[in-house]
Amino acid sequence: MSARIRFDGKVVLVTGAGRGLGRAYAFQLARRGAHVLVNDLGVDREGKGRSKEPAQAVVDEIIAEGGAASPDVSDVASPEEASALIDDALREYGRVDAVINNAGIFLPPKAFADTTLEEFERVWRNHCGGAYNICKAVLPSMLAANAGRIVNTCSIQGLYGAATSAAYASAKGAVQGLTLSIAAAVRGTGVGANAISPGGYTRMLEDDTREPAFVSMLQRNLDPDLAAPVALWLCHGSCTENGEIFQAYGGRVSRSVIGELDGFWNMAPTPETIASGVAAMRADGPVIRAPDSASRARAVFEEAEKRRATGGDHR
Repeated sequence: MSARIRFDGKVVLVTGAGRGLGRAYAFQLARRGAHVLVNDLGVDREGKGRSKEPAQAVVDEIIAEGGAASPDVSDVASPEEASALIDDALREYGRVDAVINNAGIFLPPKAFADTTLEEFERVWRNHCGGAYNICKAVLPSMLAANAGRIVNTCSIQGLYGAATSAAYASAKGAVQGLTLSIAAAVRGTGVGANAISPGGYTRMLEDDTREPAFVSMLQRNLDPDLAAPVALWLCHGSCTENGEIFQAYGGRVSRSVIGELDGFWNMAPTPETIASGVAAMRADGPVIRAPDSASRARAVFEEAEKRRATGGDHR
């Protein structure tokens, strides 16, 4: 058993912490000693309206339990408000040790053909834009301290796609790329950037058309408290992961692997040779991974040069 993970003396920002997964993160962090900055704009699931009540209610409950927390109602999708949030936290507490970028909106399921550009932009601005704004604001202080943890929120929809949630799925795919890019930028500095792909039965999953038995199954298996421990681990200074994405739902935790299979080589390809190589491209085998895109491209180019020199076109 590992040593007990505590956050005494640490300041952790959780965005979208007034409800659902963010609320679970905030409570578990506070119970382990963190001072939690509870950020929530107080909007409905489509991003409409604004209220101080969700953030304040969580803070009041944390304090009633003997924990430490402060409310914040900044709109993290706004670069100015996100920057001010971090500046205020640094001025008040002198540090922000970790952030969990959890805030986001969810539009009702809709076919891709019926989804408007405005809807895409709204969802992207909240999910990817919000994560970007907070990361950009907090990274200078983390890099100066050679310490800090960033936890962004991805989704299995971003990994596998979703027929009726293209805006949400593509925004989460963008967060995945953002996370890996930040991880590449901070490698070796003492700062870590990872993502959690959590499951939680929250208002984003509310759908009156579902069968009651199915809803009950979802509620049992998508308890936010099943995902929260993964987020806490990624927030902690003892976690040495960087540039990873972890699935966390239903009581199962796994690492998502992004990479390539071996494929085949042909230095004079034609559409016909590509078509004939489908089996080789699809063949299972070891997954090739790289710390960043430049490293992977360099490895391919070096192998290509060797093959040109030796005349070795194929595998």
